[in-house]
Amino acid sequence: MEETLDNLSFTTKPKEDLSGAGGVLAMGIISIPFCMGLIGLILAIVTLTKSKQLISLYNEYPDNYTESSFKRVNAGRICAIVSLSLLGLGIVLLLMISSM
Repeated sequence: MEETLDNLSFTTKPKEDLSGAGGVLAMGIISIPFCMGLIGLILAIVTLTKSKQLISLYNEYPDNYTESSFKRVNAGRICAIVSLSLLGLGIVLLLMISSM
């Protein structure tokens, strides 16, 4: 039996943004200027944990979510990693200066 497009029913569900993608990006960006303090550390850690959840959700159901929201989550994650790296560099420099 030959099937044609008339016999098949297609349901197209519009893609939606990952909920919290904008918040992850905002927290990641805000963590950079505050990277030498407790606020930056907290924001970076929260950003990394939330981005991990959203990335795994996107990887499970990539057809349900927009690629632009996934890119916002990745950008926030990268900002958080940069913030933590700057904090680590600052601690290393502080230890080097204090040991002289």
